[in-house]
Amino acid sequence: MGGPALQIVDNQGIFLADLFGFLLSLPVALFLAFWISNVKRPMVVVIGAFIGSFIGFLIILGWVGTLIFFIFFPNACPGLTFFVFLLLCSATGLVF
Repeated sequence: MGGPALQIVDNQGIFLADLFGFLLSLPVALFLAFWISNVKRPMVVVIGAFIGSFIGFLIILGWVGTLIFFIFFPNACPGLTFFVFLLLCSATGLVF
C-alpha cells in the first residue's frame, strides 16, 4: 500500500485535469518555440518543445497523481492541477 503502482486511477479528476492542461499548453509551447527559434530546421525545435512538454506532463503526473504511487498527493484538487499543468508544461516545452 503505497509502493510503486504505474497505473492511472482517476477517482478525483486529477488525470483529466492534467490531460487538459497538457493539451492546452501544447499550442502555446509549440507556437512560441517556433516563433522564437532562428534555425534552419524549425521542425526540430517544435518536436523538442513537444517532448519537453510531455516530460513535464509525466513529472507532474508522477508527483501529484498515481503514476508512481497509488496514493494521491494530499490536498490535490483538479482545478489547481489544471493550472499548474498549463503553466509548467508550457515552460518545460520552451526550456527543452
